[in-house]
Amino acid sequence: MAEAEKIKVRDRWTIRLHWFNALCWALLVPTGLGIISGESLRLAPAWWPQFLQTLFGGNQNLILFHVVLGVVWMVGIGLFILLRWRSVVVPFLRNVMVLTPGALWRDLRTLVITMARLFGLMKRVPIPPQGRYNGAQRLLGTMIVFASLAIAFSGLYLYFGPMVFHFPDSALYGAAFRWALVVHAAAVFLVLIGLVPHIYFAIVEERESLETMKSGYAEVDFIKHHNPLWYEELKREGKLR
Repeated sequence: MAEAEKIKVRDRWTIRLHWFNALCWALLVPTGLGIISGESLRLAPAWWPQFLQTLFGGNQNLILFHVVLGVVWMVGIGLFILLRWRSVVVPFLRNVMVLTPGALWRDLRTLVITMARLFGLMKRVPIPPQGRYNGAQRLLGTMIVFASLAIAFSGLYLYFGPMVFHFPDSALYGAAFRWALVVHAAAVFLVLIGLVPHIYFAIVEERESLETMKSGYAEVDFIKHHNPLWYEELKREGKLR
């Protein structure tokens, strides 16, 4: 059987960033859930904070690990943005960001049809031709960009705010701390909700997408079938025969 024609669609630094981001999230989420252990506020079963805080030798050590890893995450992504701004970041943002009501409506419609088809519904409703990223990916990407900014800035205030500001001087410092905690947790859970279908499609429905995030190559037939607008774009650019 002839080998399927493939094209390189991701460089090695983008692939490394993806798995670096995934590893950081795999460590930041469980440690973050282990930090909050009050009787009135808890985001995980009581045994989880007790287990992690015992494992790390106390909650302060767990918080320090979470913060250091969070800073590593921010610095890693920040360096990638600086070094790959023109070649990767700008094209990615241009393709993925949903910033107009018309784009939001189109991508929401695509998302609804795609999700409905998983349950055997809307089989006869055509999905509009998609570019490099489909509607669901664009909505998820836009959400992750804004949520990541919210997570980064709220996390910095939660840890460094009490060091920088003298909270008894103004009630605003305490109010900002409480809102930062709400924003931090809400943004994390929003991303986690979005990652469920993202991981499901990568592992079950469209394993070719997962392969591109490992090798950097995608099958031309897959692009032609799933992303016809991108396929035509690649042909116009002379990257496909």
